[in-house]
Amino acid sequence: MSALGTTQSRFIDALYAEAPCEPGFAIYRRNLFANLTGALAATYPVVMRLVGESFFREAARQYVLSFPSRSGDLNQYGARFADFLAGYPHASELPYLADVARLEWACHESYHAADAASLDFAALAQVGAADQARIRFSLHPAVRLMRSAYPVAAIWEANQPGNDGTPARSEGADWTIVSRDGGALGVQAVEPGCWALAGAIVQGLTLGEAAESLGESLPAHLARLVGGGMVTAFTLAPAAP
Repeated sequence: MSALGTTQSRFIDALYAEAPCEPGFAIYRRNLFANLTGALAATYPVVMRLVGESFFREAARQYVLSFPSRSGDLNQYGARFADFLAGYPHASELPYLADVARLEWACHESYHAADAASLDFAALAQVGAADQARIRFSLHPAVRLMRSAYPVAAIWEANQPGNDGTPARSEGADWTIVSRDGGALGVQAVEPGCWALAGAIVQGLTLGEAAESLGESLPAHLARLVGGGMVTAFTLAPAAP
């Protein structure tokens, strides 16, 4: 390894270590940890509110040590924070915390996702009844689906700015859809069937295929997805020979 390579390697090792480092490296380490911790705090404000700032900053420090940044874009940092919290011993008394973090990462991804044109209702209306089973919808790029054994959507909502932190529900599973309308995020706990339909769309299933499991509930669930701006395009699958 060249002298430059050796110096660069020592520099990286010093940044992501707990042991005291050379004075010349110390300022870079402080700035690195401050920036990455700040990025985590910006992405996971509900987690921080649930555990308190001191707890959060120590957890963030441990995360930074375990998962160094691989990108110069701070918006990409923190993708594995939920998995880290799931195995973090000090968070063991909050079994829902990792799923709250997963929901917040879904919100983060949704906020930064690409935009898309609105669904062409005129074109959709031209699809004949005989061909409707072949419709294959596409979800908006900002839509994210999450299922949890805990009421994470209620916890998330209760901890938004201006709310007192008391969730409307303290138990029960949530089937959650995260979406974006313009610049505004939406987090909705929906019926399992609605969530399943959204999942079927993600899988590329046609309406006919989705109807096999959803039956008569499909129109109502589809109306909710379309009405919420979560469906943005459609194609027709090839007709059966």
